[in-house]
Amino acid sequence: MTSAHLRSLVEPLRLGPVTLRNRIVVTAHATHNIDTEHLPNDDDVAYFAERAKGGAAMVSMGTTAVHPSSPTPYGIYHNFDDRIVERYERLSEAVHAHGAVIVPQLGHMGGRTDGGDGGVWAPSGFSHHLYGSVPREMTRRQVDEIVEAFASAAERAVRGGMDGVEIAVGHGQLVNLFLSPLTNRRADEYGGSDEARFLFCRRVLEAVRERIGGALLMVRVNGSDETEGSLDTDAWLDIDQRIDELGIVDGMNVSANFNGSVIPTMAVRRGCYLHYARAVRERVGLPVGAVGRITDPAMAAAAIEAGDADFVGMTRAHIADPHLVTKMLEGREDEIRPCIGCIQMCQGELGRHRNVKCVYNPVTGRERFLGDIETTTAPTSRRVVVVGGGPAGLETARVSALRGHDVTLFDERPDTGGTVRIAARTEGRDGLVDAVDWLGNEVRRLGVDLRLRRTAEGRDIAALDPDIVVLATGAAETLPQWAARDHRRLVAAADVVSGHPVLSGRVVVVDEHHRTNAMSAALVAARAGCEVTFVTATPGPAELVEPEVRDDFLTLMHEARIAIRCSTKVTEFDPAGPRLLCHLGGVEALTYRHTDDHGRPVVRPSEVVELEADWVVHTWTEPRSELFDELPDDVTVHAVGDVMNPHRIEGAVHAAFRLAATF
Repeated sequence: MTSAHLRSLVEPLRLGPVTLRNRIVVTAHATHNIDTEHLPNDDDVAYFAERAKGGAAMVSMGTTAVHPSSPTPYGIYHNFDDRIVERYERLSEAVHAHGAVIVPQLGHMGGRTDGGDGGVWAPSGFSHHLYGSVPREMTRRQVDEIVEAFASAAERAVRGGMDGVEIAVGHGQLVNLFLSPLTNRRADEYGGSDEARFLFCRRVLEAVRERIGGALLMVRVNGSDETEGSLDTDAWLDIDQRIDELGIVDGMNVSANFNGSVIPTMAVRRGCYLHYARAVRERVGLPVGAVGRITDPAMAAAAIEAGDADFVGMTRAHIADPHLVTKMLEGREDEIRPCIGCIQMCQGELGRHRNVKCVYNPVTGRERFLGDIETTTAPTSRRVVVVGGGPAGLETARVSALRGHDVTLFDERPDTGGTVRIAARTEGRDGLVDAVDWLGNEVRRLGVDLRLRRTAEGRDIAALDPDIVVLATGAAETLPQWAARDHRRLVAAADVVSGHPVLSGRVVVVDEHHRTNAMSAALVAARAGCEVTFVTATPGPAELVEPEVRDDFLTLMHEARIAIRCSTKVTEFDPAGPRLLCHLGGVEALTYRHTDDHGRPVVRPSEVVELEADWVVHTWTEPRSELFDELPDDVTVHAVGDVMNPHRIEGAVHAAFRLAATF
């Protein structure tokens, strides 16, 4: 990046009472770094401090519930009483020590239920369709209670040393529900017209400003709800203008979405919300921030220069690389670990009730424990030989080289990356290649001796006289257990995605991996004009995949007219057909239990169906572990990645990091 481009990002920006040191911020996002009382813990302090240390101008904590009636999915913080003040003090002190601004986002999740036993508060008794529960229409007294709750929560934040607060006005939270004609059907002074629906928002902002005095007051708004019947761009621009005219808000941060996740997946184009920010900036006189897959400094600079925004949110980019700004300032852009948009751990871990992490930055979310591993030289330099250039092998080589070891890496392919490069060929999954490109560039930069197009044998490894050998040889397709013998019309999903062979006619894809590889193969076959049936033994396809990513795939599969058969277990492959014998009900031995007239159980066998096909695609793999037997007994050998247990990229990378940290 040229110095002229860099200038637009490093210029300070005045936001009310504070000055941002540059134009790059970390916007509000859940971390699940909480204790049993839903208060920020020491991991949260380390997490946000690391991003401030890395150069971000401002960091925003994820939504803090201002009232006990708010659902708290994804580990949302609680700000109901003074217990949070001391935690805010620790967070603000740690972030300020590195020169950054910090604010918490304050909100109420409204009609979003999280399965708790409390009532669901919303402006009207109208069910938010993704969440099912019918809320209770708030009384005027409850409206007043929530307004006061926002003000009290803001006061606690400022008392705890925060530079101010950000109010969640969009994202389908309570303020958004009052603003939207879809969910606000009140007949009193809070409903019936645009101005009346704005009243709750105005009261919240005015109460907060009165309580926090001259501290920073930001709002997070939508560019559009992107939901039929709710607020479109024009409606939101009117709301933004109303907020600006209040004269009490210091800046706007523009996002989008009314239902579910607000995080764009890998399938969504980069910079997907920039046009919303530009429209807001042209309408209001406040500094405006943009978000939405802004993945690298060049893109951020272009947004500033084009007039899309005054500052940019690069939140997931900082989850992937907290030192993004520092590397940019030092001219080391090539070393920035890019966000690939997979959401497997930054969002996926939250859904599993665990704290935020990154697929290929194992330190994220573990800063307190792992933060110094990459910068600490090992006591003794060793000769390390790594076999396999997929994610696990590359991460092992990278961390080993960082720690001062002499590293050689073998791979039989012409380039590093392993099967990730094949997976990246799938529609909407091209971002996967960025991860292995970065890992490959890093091992080259660190001086790893790369020996590509080399199938390592025991004697090759022994000739290097290694102290440590790490087998990261991955897994290979193998014959499924339900196939008695191999057949040319029985092919692996990875082969289909890589383009060999090209399928035709009727294709049955059997998903026994429950991730994205079978869906990828099904899409490739459908795009080739095949009649595709997708079979899974589980109640739904790819049940180990994050819902947002699965939705992307299911949308594409629906458009491609792929038939999906769930709860169908393949038990036999007849190559003469070829055809598959399947048991309905998910597992071969499953039976449906009934009772006779006397209440005694009667077992009935599950139904068997036959599926005929011209091609059958499977996902069976087995570890490539043959090198174990070829290496001498006096060599220390470790294994990592799919050679241990075929799984997803994060399992391979994180295990490799932990292994290399022990050398």
